[in-house]
Amino acid sequence: MKLFEKTRKTYIIYSVIIFIISSTVIYFTLKRVITKKQDEKLLWDQELIAKKIKYEYPLPIFDVEDFKSTNPPRDTLYFKDTLMYQVVNNKEKYELYRELTSVQTLQGKTYQISTRSSLVRNQDFILAITLSVGIVVLLLIITVYFVNTIIMRNVWLPFYNNLETLKNFSVENDKPLELQESNIDEFQELNNSLSKLTNKIKSDFNNLKEFTENASHEMQTPLAIMQSKSEILLQSENLTKSQVSQIKTIYQSVQRLSKLNKTLLLLAKIENRQFKDLETINVNSVIERQLEIFEDFIENKNLTVDMRSTLEVEIQANPLLFDMVVTNLISNAIKHNIPGGRIEILTTNLFLSVSNTGEPPKMQSTSLFERFKKESNASNSFGLGLAIVKKICDNYNWNIIHSYVENQHNISIYF
Repeated sequence: MKLFEKTRKTYIIYSVIIFIISSTVIYFTLKRVITKKQDEKLLWDQELIAKKIKYEYPLPIFDVEDFKSTNPPRDTLYFKDTLMYQVVNNKEKYELYRELTSVQTLQGKTYQISTRSSLVRNQDFILAITLSVGIVVLLLIITVYFVNTIIMRNVWLPFYNNLETLKNFSVENDKPLELQESNIDEFQELNNSLSKLTNKIKSDFNNLKEFTENASHEMQTPLAIMQSKSEILLQSENLTKSQVSQIKTIYQSVQRLSKLNKTLLLLAKIENRQFKDLETINVNSVIERQLEIFEDFIENKNLTVDMRSTLEVEIQANPLLFDMVVTNLISNAIKHNIPGGRIEILTTNLFLSVSNTGEPPKMQSTSLFERFKKESNASNSFGLGLAIVKKICDNYNWNIIHSYVENQHNISIYF
């Protein structure tokens, strides 16, 4: 959940809680205040009636038979809510009243004085006030919500714009990172930190790229000298069999080291996305050309090649990189095949599939695409062929999958 949505959701939850609590408090507070005022009014009426009885005697008095027989406590006040039978507009109903009952001794006689006041209007008054205040509070909450949403959207707009800029950031782009200015101190501080960080990343990337290229280039020169000198020594006379064997070992090691250096440099260039040129490539033509190159190796193992294609398949890629993909896949299919086996190649607009007969894999399929992971123990293999293919696929967002079914390896690249 986005921070903006989280903030709005939290605001709504707390606003509803505050609205319910405030409405309840307002309702009961009003009810208590009005009841208190009503009790004071009833008490005033009771005192007024008592004074009339005491000082303006005789007053029409209605004797209550119950009080003659029960001998209630004197000078006592009773407040209570009661229902009174009413006939209004020929309709019979009970209405709620607040009643004050007092028992007093006046002029030597015991009187029960009862005063009542209707609660119906008070209830309507309380509900009307509560509803009015509730509507005002609700409108205030809604107004604040929309105002807050507009303000928050404007406040967070530079952040989201900068986030989109960061998504498109590339260390290979020489153009500096341009972030939208903000009048929020925290956002501006974040912009400054991001600018420094991206500049440092680009600087480190360029330094590493330059170091890799320089180191590889500088290594090639002494390796070439070592290889040339080894060839001269092998052609020298008066060498013992042991010396020839040692020089030959040195010569092979230098060749292996030179090939490894070139392969690692190629991987570094692929990872740094230095092969940017794109062309329309005919997949079938590339495969047929590579099969001609490997024709002698195929015949040497007596392999059968079956190439199938539903139509002319074309993709957008760097020609050199795609040649490497096809070369490594066919070379891998030949190297890990069995004598008299077969190679099946299938191409469509969606994928390229290369299958070959062979022994069950000794490692998991995902490990085959890691560097220096190899199935065979051949001295001329570095275990970098499929790693290069995987890096090229990642470069173009292609998906590569290996499977082994019915004594047959299959590597498929989904474009």
